[in-house]
Amino acid sequence: MKLPFRLNDYDIHANPAAGAHDPGMMWDPVSRRYICCCTDAYGPALGVEDVIGIPSRVSDDLVDFVYHGSVLSKAAAAQGRDNGRFPATRSFWAPYLEYVRGEYRLYYAATRAFGSSESRIWLAVSQDPLGPFENRGVAADTWGTDDTLPNAIDPHVLWDGARAYLIYGSFFGGIFLKELDPATGLSLDGDPKSLGKCISRKSDPVVMDGPEGASCCCVPETGYFYLFQSYGWLGDTYDIRVGRSKYAAGPYLDRQGRDLAGESLGEKLAGSYRFEAEAPAHGDSVPGWRWGGLRGPGHGVPFFDPVRRAWFFVHHIRDGAAVNRHVEKDGRQSFRKFYMCVRPMFFVDGWPVLSPEPFGGQELTPQPPKAGCWELIHYTYGDNSQTTGRRVTLTASSPLFKSSVVHLAPDLENGGACLCLTGVEDGQAVWGKFRGEL
Repeated sequence: MKLPFRLNDYDIHANPAAGAHDPGMMWDPVSRRYICCCTDAYGPALGVEDVIGIPSRVSDDLVDFVYHGSVLSKAAAAQGRDNGRFPATRSFWAPYLEYVRGEYRLYYAATRAFGSSESRIWLAVSQDPLGPFENRGVAADTWGTDDTLPNAIDPHVLWDGARAYLIYGSFFGGIFLKELDPATGLSLDGDPKSLGKCISRKSDPVVMDGPEGASCCCVPETGYFYLFQSYGWLGDTYDIRVGRSKYAAGPYLDRQGRDLAGESLGEKLAGSYRFEAEAPAHGDSVPGWRWGGLRGPGHGVPFFDPVRRAWFFVHHIRDGAAVNRHVEKDGRQSFRKFYMCVRPMFFVDGWPVLSPEPFGGQELTPQPPKAGCWELIHYTYGDNSQTTGRRVTLTASSPLFKSSVVHLAPDLENGGACLCLTGVEDGQAVWGKFRGEL
């Protein structure tokens, strides 16, 4: 069992999880490797100089990754950055990589400017998962639209049998679904400006920023499609939520049967949190670093690992140390150092739950309940503040164990291994770490 990343170590070669924002993940059936592509992040702070064009990371075991570099060709990147009379796009966002019909397809977003709803989702293709990728065309285009309509950003592809759908959008008009041509990967109707159907949008009145960073998967064992999304400020209040449906096109509902399209934020799976930490895994990049928990998990992607026959969820997360905190003009907090985090994903009563600890190569066999002292975190539906663990005593017959998965994991906060639980109590997601001797 290994610790997959260290905090306060932002050298991308020594600590490849560093600087991975909006990560996606695929298992390549040809090379039999795991490949992560993410939003552009590079520069001296990461120990790497690179060009704009979707950075990638490669692993043989889903734990130890190697930074590869940008995968778009120079011509493709130049075309994607071209905003006509407006300044060129500074970076590309939220790529999604898949292997279809003997080719690798990379969807990525290019927006007019940060915060703009005028964006395009490009499709680039290659015969090699590490590129170079060449643009095939635009799959979704929201240039010239107003803020009431969707934003062509954050692409994800959902397959329902032989039919393919593009999941995309952000808090402007919500999350949308449009059908793709399986043969080309572009819009089925041939029009990149066709919007498709809204499957999630914020409520009225607005409770918090979002939704955005959506992704979707079908789990045959449960018979449901699951729509994951993030709400909150892209800093310390970001979180991960989910709804489910019997159909790819929705409606996607929460546990109470409320529609994610205007009625519900979805079931909260993870938010900013702080477990007790005696020996957190960290380097020494910034003097004065002190454990401050983890902030803003979000923009996650589910993926099935055919090697382990198990589900995982990859997302970015921020180091909550005070030395990384930045207060914005409006008073909101940002935490500028972020990392890729891969978590095992289990299912309890037909709903996904995420492990409290990142994946470290361990066996994912559920463990029997263990009585004693547990440190628990409860994720309430609407609370976006950092959640701190509290110690409670559980007996072997505690009701929580009946709706949880107990498993072994590497202990990011204390070193070594720990016994974790992830489940549901009173309709809320619960994370736990056993605080006694294993």
